[in-house]
Amino acid sequence: MVTTLHPKTPRTIKLEFAAESVTSFGGLVLAERAAARLRLWNTLGGLMPARRGPYDWPGALKALVMGLLSGAQGTFAAQALRQDAALLGLLSLRGAPEEATVWRMLAQLGRPGEQAALAQAQAILARRTLEKMERSSLLRDGFVPVFADGTLLEGSARREGTKWLGEKGAGLMWSVVAVGPLAVAQRLAGEGEGESTCVRALLGEVDRRVLGPLRLRKRALVLMDSLHGDEPTLAQLEAAGLHYIVGAGKLAASAQTLADLPEDQWEATPARARLGWAESGVCACWLQCGAWQTRRLLVGRRWRREGEMIWNYAGVLSDLRAKDLRAVMAARGLGFAQAVWHFYDAKAGMETQFKDALSDLGLHHPPCRKLAGNRGFYALGALAWTLGAAVDALGGGDEVRGSQKRLDGRARKRAMPRRMRLWRLRRELFTLPGRIARHGHELRVRILGASEATRQLFERYWGQLCRC
Repeated sequence: MVTTLHPKTPRTIKLEFAAESVTSFGGLVLAERAAARLRLWNTLGGLMPARRGPYDWPGALKALVMGLLSGAQGTFAAQALRQDAALLGLLSLRGAPEEATVWRMLAQLGRPGEQAALAQAQAILARRTLEKMERSSLLRDGFVPVFADGTLLEGSARREGTKWLGEKGAGLMWSVVAVGPLAVAQRLAGEGEGESTCVRALLGEVDRRVLGPLRLRKRALVLMDSLHGDEPTLAQLEAAGLHYIVGAGKLAASAQTLADLPEDQWEATPARARLGWAESGVCACWLQCGAWQTRRLLVGRRWRREGEMIWNYAGVLSDLRAKDLRAVMAARGLGFAQAVWHFYDAKAGMETQFKDALSDLGLHHPPCRKLAGNRGFYALGALAWTLGAAVDALGGGDEVRGSQKRLDGRARKRAMPRRMRLWRLRRELFTLPGRIARHGHELRVRILGASEATRQLFERYWGQLCRC
């Protein structure tokens, strides 16, 4: 029998403590470097109002954001930093607020003035990150994906702002708009607000603060589910000149129009065993609802499972035309309707980005009873989410991407590095122990006990972040 146990297991274990300037989160120097390159803390210092007390806003927000990235949650986000002098030194902080102070700070961050400042800071952080990203890593088949969606957080009858949404249950409605891998704008819905209302407001902010300044309007492709497939949202996108593909499932006329189409309007597509489809097809037609000022393009899909006699139908609305998709149609050998569904199917992958915030940062659990406190917490959590995604977007994968220019499309897709989730970024990089030493204006961080593979990964991230 093969055993991995050491042949001489010690009979006694002695415990000692040493007063050294060592932290378990030496790898957070990556997030600190990214924030410095993106001028996040200086931006917050210029936007946030003055605050009385021992902690000013830039220092307090820095402690809370870094605390969330280290794995702390809720109002205890900065508690571990208070006991870690080496980490405070790494982050150039003189202290961190205790839990009771954080609880009061969140209520202050939920006020309109502070909310506006945090929203502007997050948009600036995302815009600067997108500016530094390689355009090839941001584009997907020639378009920049813009994803807008909402998620239901924990709620109760005692928690202010809780919505009761029938089949979905009760909870706080949190809406987010992301451009590529970055959350750019967010809002926690209040009384009289829903996901659609919040998303329309956020799309306007994203267009004004990010897409317009970066000249990405013509390249942007907004992907949304059926909740937003109606006149107010579609008219807003068309007025802004943004391309879109939006689900049409909420419109009764959509399924009826597709069911009434003659057979020769449908283009047969391959069976999809993974989904259990024995037959499928796609089509494109026009849809005119009574309240609409103009007709819109409806791209349909139908499928039948083995043994079924009746077709199942789904549709999406889009302003795209064949000339807009000529490149992807030629590269992938798709027809127009198939190309539209190719983009819409990618929406499911963007929905998984919510896991970074909800699971990896613990944002599924609102920490406060009052809506103002929770709004402050989610504005803070969105900053941490965007900064963590920026570390991976700017630090990870660029060496591999640089060598892909000679590869064909399929080989390039296989070689593209996958996005690193925040939990994995924390596990492999942020939680590396480090010895911290400061000499004048020089901060020295010595990473301890890293394997050769981890050292190479860390050096790659560090090098990319220093050069971005």
